[in-house]
Amino acid sequence: MIFDSLTHVTQDGRWFNSTYDASEKRLLLELEQAEVTNAVVVALAGYISNEFVLDLCQRHPAILMPGASFNPSSYSKPQVAAHEFRTELYGAPYAVLKLHPRLNRYDPLDSRCLAVLEELASWSRPLPVWLDTLFYYRGGTLQKSVPCTIHELVGRFPNLTFVMLHAGGSWALSLSEALRDCPNAFLDLSYTLSRYTGSSVWSDLRFLLETFDRRMVYGSDFPEFSIASALDKFRTLADGLPLDKWENVLCRNLQRIMMNRE
Repeated sequence: MIFDSLTHVTQDGRWFNSTYDASEKRLLLELEQAEVTNAVVVALAGYISNEFVLDLCQRHPAILMPGASFNPSSYSKPQVAAHEFRTELYGAPYAVLKLHPRLNRYDPLDSRCLAVLEELASWSRPLPVWLDTLFYYRGGTLQKSVPCTIHELVGRFPNLTFVMLHAGGSWALSLSEALRDCPNAFLDLSYTLSRYTGSSVWSDLRFLLETFDRRMVYGSDFPEFSIASALDKFRTLADGLPLDKWENVLCRNLQRIMMNRE
């Protein structure tokens, strides 16, 4: 069984200014060809609507799981952001919450983001948080480094489960150290697995597969990378490792995250 933690689909099949095919048809075809059992499809606040993603996933409930997105920086005050978040998503049938600080251009330690997470943490069945960890954007300033930012977030909200999308990119090894004592946080391999092939980060990821496999999940980041090519990268990276480590990263860890919310 293979569970893909991160995929995207758009209504018109276009993917920003690229030639990638982000259509529903293409996603389903690639999942079938790669023999991927399940996939999370996420919205992107301001770009891909929650309603579109929910409708898509409800048409393929045996395969796809919907991820809602929310942009705290759209609101002027923390309490307004928290109120609007609750109004929009409390009780809604989404499987995860996607936060994208880089695309929506805010520091994850911004008071509006913290207010949203505080609201989420107050729910009896909070959504797991899919947090994009490639924080840097032109003109943006972080209060703290990427590992310190993430360490503070997971420490503040111990009852929330965080999946750190892209594993922090080049910060992957440092991020694993920051999260080693935080059982509510996982590293996701999407993008970074494919982007840093052959680099020192690739060696770091191999080390993490050997030593941190119970806290990692596999993702393709479709359509940025094809599902088949991302899986090939994983198989190459994990070659020679025990089967249980493969299974932990490819499905078991993500299954546990989802089951813990049910």
